[in-house]
Amino acid sequence: MADYTTLSKTNFKVEIDGIDYGNFLSVQGLGGTAQVMDDVGGMDKNAKKVPGNIKYEIVTLTRNCDPTDAVLRDWWKTVERGTPERKAVSVVLFGRDGVTEVARRNMYECLPCGWDISDLGTDQDGVLTELIQLVYEDGDWA
Repeated sequence: MADYTTLSKTNFKVEIDGIDYGNFLSVQGLGGTAQVMDDVGGMDKNAKKVPGNIKYEIVTLTRNCDPTDAVLRDWWKTVERGTPERKAVSVVLFGRDGVTEVARRNMYECLPCGWDISDLGTDQDGVLTELIQLVYEDGDWA
């Protein structure tokens, strides 16, 4: 029987261009899909399935909004101003001890495609959050 260890969804951090931004609440959209094509060649009477282009999902990063830390807003501003900056983003997963790195999703050539702040209202409780949505050109698991 193979040994395996489950991971907690809460033991992660986000790095942007190698800088640790530890106050993220959630990360969504780390998956992707491959187009599947039929390869009909040679003497085979049945088509072989081969993977084609990879399409990554839009990644959404959500964190508590800190008015003194404008890194996400400033990155989004580069898109609004027509001078988008590409960055590398990594989501690092930690073991049960919360210290040992066990996996890392690296995403390259990331660009913001959306930014939002939580709704405001005098009748609402809670903490202000911001989110940024990213598209990326390449990724790997390390």
